[in-house]
Amino acid sequence: REIELLYRGTTLTMAEVAEATAAALGNLSLDAASGDDAKKAALSVLNDRITALEKASWHIPPTLEPGLSLTPDALSQMSRARCAVIASNCTSAVWKFVPPEYYTYDLERRRQTLGATSTYQLCKSMLMENIKCENTDCSDGTNSRYYLVVVQYEAEINGKKLSSEIRALRPPGKDRLDPRQFEFRLASSDDNDRLTGYVHNSVTPFGLRDGKVPIVLAADVAKVRPAFMWMGGGHVDLKLGMAVEEFVKGTDAIVADVSDPRSGAFED
Repeated sequence: REIELLYRGTTLTMAEVAEATAAALGNLSLDAASGDDAKKAALSVLNDRITALEKASWHIPPTLEPGLSLTPDALSQMSRARCAVIASNCTSAVWKFVPPEYYTYDLERRRQTLGATSTYQLCKSMLMENIKCENTDCSDGTNSRYYLVVVQYEAEINGKKLSSEIRALRPPGKDRLDPRQFEFRLASSDDNDRLTGYVHNSVTPFGLRDGKVPIVLAADVAKVRPAFMWMGGGHVDLKLGMAVEEFVKGTDAIVADVSDPRSGAFED
């Protein structure tokens, strides 16, 4: 049971886990009479072995690995994102590690680093909170307290447009909410960490800790050609690219007009 918990959430195959288990336990003499200390030592060796295998599975460029913070928690977040992408059958997915100084680059240099065709393919995921919502959770997609909005770096979220589009998810009539029940703002960092399970600049729409958070894709992203997009990959130095069509299907995203061209300097 303890061994199962160690590899749960990783992207290792059963064969790789079996090999790691055999290698780790083969170095220690364990039997039914073994004490707790011996068992803990075996599990520690196994954990180190699986962590090493998990790192190797990402094929991190040797020039970038020294600058990456790949703690067990970070690897767990990355694996959660990758497992979600695989489960969503997003076969066009591409993972790419970027230098630690990536966020000091302007958008053109970021485009070059990722090999993107256009800066309009570069996106970020922002957790937005409707502070006028009477609900406290995300159980109702038409009236959720929070929405994760994916928007281009070349654009900015328009709160009024977002309110209008979410309100329009309900048909006209008595069930449609009053406009006064909407006022969106950027969610707090605590709420972001709690609901997404990812920290600033690493948020990805895949593998959210709260899987009920609705995903909203800015309509302008779907207009970019080639129809490919880049976003966070679950680690500040890991980016995820995929076809827009697969993203929409894989996340069940609401495609809506919620952004305007950015007028000033872009945000991280």
